Amino acid sequence: GDDKRRLSERVVLTLLRHLLPPHKDNELAAAYTSNVKSVQIEWTVVRPTDLINGEMTKYELFAKPQKGLFDGAKGGVTTRANVAKCMVDLIMTDALWNDWKFKMPVVHDFDGDVTCV
Repeated sequence: GDDKRRLSERVVLTLLRHLLPPHKDNELAAAYTSNVKSVQIEWTVVRPTDLINGEMTKYELFAKPQKGLFDGAKGGVTTRANVAKCMVDLIMTDALWNDWKFKMPVVHDFDGDVTCV
């Protein structure tokens, strides 16, 4: 799973969970989905880091978030185009799909300093 978040991040997420019903729904859907293991249904959930507009470039997938909620662009960003490309690549590339099937990878635009985990 993901690393334990800092206290300040946990407080903000608790507030979001209680004040914004869509946020709680997203968390419940992720929890439900993560327990689905079936030969009939395969899934993966692509989790982008901070979304920005921009062109399609290289991207990287990580098993868990590489930054905190308040790290801003310092911890990485992802263009919407790269999120779309990542989803298409997962569908079209069997080896990539098999690597991330039944997982929730975090997608980052490639910055050249980090290796795919």
